[in-house]
Amino acid sequence: MQIKRYDALSINEAMKKIKADMGQDAIVLSSRRLKGRLEVIAARDNNSEVSKESEAEKCEKEGPDTFSIIRSDVNELKSFIMDFKKQGGVYAELTEIKETMGLLFDVLGIQNNGRVSSSLSKVYYYLISTGVSKQCACALIEELNNDGSTEAPENHHYTLAAVENIMKRSIASSYKNTRNTGKKRISAFVGPAGDGKTTTLAKLAARSLFKEKLSVGIITTDTYRIGAVEQLKKYADIMGVPMEVASEKNGLERVLNKFADKDTILIDTPGKSRGDESYLLKLKEYLTMGLPLETNLVLSMTSSQESMMDAAARFDIIDYNNIIFTKLDDSKKFGSIYNVIDHVGKPVFYTANGQNVPHDLNKMDPAKLARLIVGHGSGR
Repeated sequence: MQIKRYDALSINEAMKKIKADMGQDAIVLSSRRLKGRLEVIAARDNNSEVSKESEAEKCEKEGPDTFSIIRSDVNELKSFIMDFKKQGGVYAELTEIKETMGLLFDVLGIQNNGRVSSSLSKVYYYLISTGVSKQCACALIEELNNDGSTEAPENHHYTLAAVENIMKRSIASSYKNTRNTGKKRISAFVGPAGDGKTTTLAKLAARSLFKEKLSVGIITTDTYRIGAVEQLKKYADIMGVPMEVASEKNGLERVLNKFADKDTILIDTPGKSRGDESYLLKLKEYLTMGLPLETNLVLSMTSSQESMMDAAARFDIIDYNNIIFTKLDDSKKFGSIYNVIDHVGKPVFYTANGQNVPHDLNKMDPAKLARLIVGHGSGR
């Protein structure tokens, strides 16, 4: 394989140089920003037409080195993505760079007919089919290979179980060193409009009241959406718990003092556009009270992965503690859950899968999440 380094102002300029120099078969291995310029490493397979030694055999011989390249590129790509998000307006270029990871994976032999390569290829494309991103799938396959978990490559169910275990360990890392346990006395719910904050709050209120036998107080700060107060008031009346409206920070502090005797206080917030930065700044100030507050970011599985990633990044200004994924009943694949957790490193204590209060709420942990993502539709 021929590998060369190029310097350019943009990815488009780099691609023109690469194609002119190395031909149409060249691919981009990695990219990074250096003092306002773009450094791109490209490669071309010199033996693409005829090769007596299959790419799968090369993978078997070169295994750890091959996958160390993937690891390096995945880590570099993550750093590159974060830099791009700060700059904004570069999603087209970012998408193009993401796609090169898939090409890199194929060139390195994952898609060929050898014993190891065939097994890894099958698992790789299964993960893609569940919605796991190419970058996350690369990292999982790399660890699968390094773990020696492909000892029985002909047993697809065995290999899926091994990948599920690796995913569980990866998800578990987001639960470590968190400031919360999922059981803080005061909990706020934030997130984009329509993602299910109010219904999720009602489910958690019912769980606390009826299952955990705790006293509950509900506060809504959502005076923007028509019918928002009435909807939550109806839930509160059915459960027989007190509800108060607090449209300003001073009002919120007053109601919190009023609910001083409650075991659990749940706070609903307006669901405005995630692009409204002034709202996010106001919400941050609103929730800064010097109290042990837990903030839950609520994301709907009916949203695109791009929307969920964008919301997770924008609401980071609030320094939320946990993520709650809702509307799982309207989705057929759950790989995007893993993508978001891997990206933001926040734990998931609950998922919601319907409108029924309080039943359609599931307590989650790393093992359950991994089983949901990998096991769904696998026939195991």
